[in-house]
Amino acid sequence: MPRFSLLLVVLLFSRFLAAQENDFALLAQKPKDTSVYFPIDHKISRPRLVYPDWDKDFDLYYRFLTPAIRKTQASISYREGEVVTTVTPNSIIPHAQLDTSTMIYNPEMLEGTWRMIKFRSVRFNDSVWIPTKTYYRLADTLLADNSTDDGFAVFTDNNFKLYVKETGETEFKKVMSAKYKIENRRFMLVYKLSRAAGGVSQFGIDEKGFLVLNYPRVIENVKKGEYFSYYAVIEQYIFEKVK
Repeated sequence: MPRFSLLLVVLLFSRFLAAQENDFALLAQKPKDTSVYFPIDHKISRPRLVYPDWDKDFDLYYRFLTPAIRKTQASISYREGEVVTTVTPNSIIPHAQLDTSTMIYNPEMLEGTWRMIKFRSVRFNDSVWIPTKTYYRLADTLLADNSTDDGFAVFTDNNFKLYVKETGETEFKKVMSAKYKIENRRFMLVYKLSRAAGGVSQFGIDEKGFLVLNYPRVIENVKKGEYFSYYAVIEQYIFEKVK
């Protein structure tokens, strides 16, 4: 390509990025609707706390898994005394699942620009005492809430970009740019080069049109013959479509 042509492409691309950032600034001038209430367990579905229903309910979600997202899974296990702890940093099968009513059957619904109105980290905990097959559920815990930050997610037919302006900052910064692939109307596989090395989120659109994107990690503590304890820590993003 001639030198002047390459320079022209760079200039045009730079102007495009500047225009896009200015667009976010204009969109952000409109205050976010803070009157919309999202309970801490918004669109979260969990097994019934009865034996053997807990296992039956949990096992139902395996039917949504695909070979592509199974390949992304990696866990770390360690032992302290008689307790074995397994950590899955990016889990596709937490016990706290995004409700199937949010599944997207038309991928084109995702395309466009979405404004982040909720960004929080929530912990869900179920456990079972094996000798009596008794299940317990601790209160859901809000670990962090950064919903005062402003952000925009941009989806095209195969690319995903996330721009965020942290509280106190003046400009939006691009924090993610990657390809994405929808798996089984329920999972979003985000990757750079290799899908197997990508990250997986559960996603869907609720009945009011809000995009819910959950990024779970799971911690399991097991003491053989005594108890299982399941912790699902979910980074939850909720977006409103703006264009």
